[in-house]
Amino acid sequence: MQIKAITNAPVKSNKEHHPANNKKVQIGVTASSILGVAGALAIISKRQGFSLNPSKIAKTPVKDWAIFKITNKAKNNGRVLDFKTGEILTMGAGSVLGGLAGGAIFDKKENFATKCSEAVSQMLGDIAIPLGFVALPATLYKKFEDLAKKETTHLQLQKASKFIQGNKFLKVLCPTVVSAVPLGTGIIVGNKTSNLINEKIHGEKRHRGIKITDFAPHLDDVCLAVSLMAEKGPIPDIISRLVPVALTIAGIETGTAKHDKHS
Repeated sequence: MQIKAITNAPVKSNKEHHPANNKKVQIGVTASSILGVAGALAIISKRQGFSLNPSKIAKTPVKDWAIFKITNKAKNNGRVLDFKTGEILTMGAGSVLGGLAGGAIFDKKENFATKCSEAVSQMLGDIAIPLGFVALPATLYKKFEDLAKKETTHLQLQKASKFIQGNKFLKVLCPTVVSAVPLGTGIIVGNKTSNLINEKIHGEKRHRGIKITDFAPHLDDVCLAVSLMAEKGPIPDIISRLVPVALTIAGIETGTAKHDKHS
C-alpha cells in the first residue's frame, strides 16, 4: 500500500503543475470578455450617432440595431456602424481588459502575473502591431485604386490602376498580397515585441510562441483590408460584424492564462 501511494504521487504532482481551467473560470472570463467588447461597442455606437436609450432601442427593429445594420444601396438608409483602426483598437482593449478583470476575479492570484503578460501579448502583439502593419498599405492601395476613377497627373499609376481593375484575377490577387504580407510580418514583429516587453517587465527570459488561437483576432485585419479595398456595399459590412466576436477571443485567452510551474 505504501509503494502504491509513492508511485501515484508524481502523477498527482504533474496535474497540479498543469491544471485545466475549471468551468467557473472559463464561464466567468468569457462573460467578462463579452462585457468588455459590449462596453466598447456601446462607446463606438454612441460616437457614431446611434442612440443608447433603452426605450429607443426596444422600438427599433433588430435588423436596424447598430451591430446588425448593414449598407442598403437601394434604400440608402443612412449611417452604418463602421469599424476602422480606432474602433478595432477600442474593442480589442475592451476585450483584453474585460478578460483580465474576469481572470483576477475568478482565478487564483498566482496566475495574475501570467495574465498580465498575456494581455501585453494579445493587445500589442496580436492586435495593435499587426493592425498597424495592415492599415497603412491597405490605405495606400485604396488611394492607388482610386486613381483609375479620376483625373490625375500620375498617368503611369493611373494606367496601372486601370489595368489591375480591369483584370479579374489581379483585382483579387493584388489586395490579397497587399494585406497578407504585411499581416504576416505584423504577427511576427508583434510577437517578438511583446516578448521583449514582457522580458523587460519581469526581468527574465520569456518566450511565448505564436499559437493557433492568436490568429482569431486577425479577422479584424482582414475585415479592415476588405472594407478599405472593396466597393461600399453589404459584403464588407457583413464580414465586419464578425470582428467583435473574433476580438472576444483575445480577452478569453488573457483571462484564462495560467502560470506554468515547470517553465
